[in-house]
Amino acid sequence: MKKNYKIRVKGIVQGVGFRPFIYRIAHEFNIKGSVKNDTEGVLIFAEGTQVQIDNFINKIKNTPPPLSSIQSITKIKLNPMEYDTFNINKSNITESRFTFLPPDTTVCDKCLGEFIDGNDRRFHYPFINCTDCGPRFSIINDIPYDRKKTSMDRFVMCSPCQKEYEDHLNRRFHSQPNACQKCGPYLSLFSSNGRLIADKTSTVISSVVDLLLTGKIIAIKGIGGFLLATDATNDMAVKELRRRKARPFKPFALMAGTIKRIRMFLNVSPLEEELLLSKERPIVILKEKKFNLSRGIAPSITSHGIMLPYTPFLHLLFSGNSNMVLIMTSGNIADEPIIYRDDDAFKYLSNIADYIAIYNRDIIAQSDDSVLFVEDKTPYFIRRSRGYVPVPFYSTTTTKQHILATGGDLKNTFALARDNIIILSQHLGDLASPSTNDLYRKMIEHFKKIYDFSPEIVVSDLHPAYFTTLFADELKENGLKKISVQHHHAHIASVIEDNQLDGKVIGLAFDGTGYGVDGTLWGSEFIIADKKEFKRIAHFSDFHLPGGEKAIKDVWKIAISLLYDCYGSSIPLINNDPQVKFIVEIIKKKINSPLTCSIGRIFDGISSLLGLSETISTEAEAAILLEETALKGNSNNIKPFLIPFNRGDTIILQTKSLTRYIYNLIKNGKSREDIAYIFHQSIASSTINITKIIRDEYGINRIALSGGVFQNRLLLNLIIKGLTSEKFDIYTPLKVPFNDGCISLGQLAISKELLRNE
Repeated sequence: MKKNYKIRVKGIVQGVGFRPFIYRIAHEFNIKGSVKNDTEGVLIFAEGTQVQIDNFINKIKNTPPPLSSIQSITKIKLNPMEYDTFNINKSNITESRFTFLPPDTTVCDKCLGEFIDGNDRRFHYPFINCTDCGPRFSIINDIPYDRKKTSMDRFVMCSPCQKEYEDHLNRRFHSQPNACQKCGPYLSLFSSNGRLIADKTSTVISSVVDLLLTGKIIAIKGIGGFLLATDATNDMAVKELRRRKARPFKPFALMAGTIKRIRMFLNVSPLEEELLLSKERPIVILKEKKFNLSRGIAPSITSHGIMLPYTPFLHLLFSGNSNMVLIMTSGNIADEPIIYRDDDAFKYLSNIADYIAIYNRDIIAQSDDSVLFVEDKTPYFIRRSRGYVPVPFYSTTTTKQHILATGGDLKNTFALARDNIIILSQHLGDLASPSTNDLYRKMIEHFKKIYDFSPEIVVSDLHPAYFTTLFADELKENGLKKISVQHHHAHIASVIEDNQLDGKVIGLAFDGTGYGVDGTLWGSEFIIADKKEFKRIAHFSDFHLPGGEKAIKDVWKIAISLLYDCYGSSIPLINNDPQVKFIVEIIKKKINSPLTCSIGRIFDGISSLLGLSETISTEAEAAILLEETALKGNSNNIKPFLIPFNRGDTIILQTKSLTRYIYNLIKNGKSREDIAYIFHQSIASSTINITKIIRDEYGINRIALSGGVFQNRLLLNLIIKGLTSEKFDIYTPLKVPFNDGCISLGQLAISKELLRNE
């Protein structure tokens, strides 16, 4: 007897070849009915025997398309309809609009096989793709996912492409970006002043390679935005890129053609290789082996971010020269978002790039390359963006209200929540400029449209001067309910949500600065927390930040503040310097010298004290130099220094005792490499000492780590090893970074819990 079911599939099921997959297995099991996309996901009407239906659903569950991710499959029994065939029906918009977009992914092996086949009609076509690979998130304007709702709308398929698109046995059946040399996007190469150099693929590629190998800088349009490329072995080219980009220190990302080439100069573990070769193709931070590229790529740094080609165009660059290694860094002006529009590339990158390589398909949603590192066989995000966004998070708590979390002002992501779903945006960067603020607003509107999202509640940081807080205030004035969340609570809540934990943890939130409930700048937090509330248990003692936020750049001022905390006005060695006297005066008079306990700022101050940096050009530069120096040192059998602490309502670790200890090592002639290592060891051993005290008093054995300081791999390793030896249960971020890229996730986790208990 035939049964008829209405089957709803939700998740990442559009833009991944799901309808063709359903069509094929329906024929395999002799199922009649139909399948279509709508604004809720995929809707199937399936008629057959119960055994056929069961086998059909099991195959959907167990062998879905490689780029798909099924959230749920539900079925409702209907009266038999006696369908004659199984069809793919036209997409439609339903009352509920909430489906998930797939991320952009690298070109698949089957497409690569055609790409290098001289007899294939897509031989060396730089936009080859199929249902299993290619652009998705970056080209989608709206749902349901159909060609007319993407930036491929302007390209009319030729007869062979249309035939593939309509053939249910073809890999490109209903592949929306389907195209070829005759009917699809094409490349063009221009000089920086807009003069056309080439518009034939082979000529564009050969010209770009020749120009790169002669030291030229090329702006290349990638999937999510423009990249700036130059020869990584050419010192002069690298130096010139630094000059034009006004980027004296921050490392450049690299690209090589093969894993074999990467292994020649960087160490690659099995997990790091797996990440490099994954469909997401992120940048992975690797340690030096025999580094024979330009030292200007990463001044004073022995770890390098590298990736493999992820678009056909990038594969073509390396096809004729597999030994080539290129700088492939974000195409932007300093501290601005990545440029993704052609007009903006000619307007803003023409002063940096000698030539600009573009294609005539628009990028709808920009995204930087994702960045990860591996420590102790665990991958950690530094930046979650291309390849991973907008894959949803499935929460353990549900809300019927639409909640927008605005995130932090640094390493910003925003996030949306409804039902049990959380969608994090791509990395948007630091919200310090009007252009980044405009991009932030634009992307929120884009996500609202895509996910039919109408925020009823907005969540922000406590910091009153954050752009994200002011943006939340705007929404509050327009009638939304606003919730404010403390920065470090959000850090720890993000780990709790990411690991789907219940109950309380000991949270270690170590970062630069975050606004505390007492109005001071926190950043060395030992808290007891769950997703609803937190209690501050311990932190480092406060010291002044002379000049306020400017001291984050002028780290020598932090060194003076740390010394002043120890020695008062009689600062040793440098007391006669008029600049030092001025800083001491503003500290004494408390003029623009807010209090902070930030571990990040302590790292900055100690780095300066050791003579590693006075001023910095990019965030965490001083701390990175301190870590690099520590990697060359050791403790020489010195017993780890446990920082003294005071007991009161909270445990206060004495920052000045640590400063005095380090300063005495300097006075006694200890090498700065050893001092830098001892400093890291002191922070780690003291952290473990305090967590043991908290565990004994509160009976909690679970530790959650978050905050940008944990991107220091030496410190992370020392702390995790110490906690493991003390048999703590350790939780770290899984799908979000340690840094402020996780804040929006934590804000949502907290607000959902607060709302659930109202």
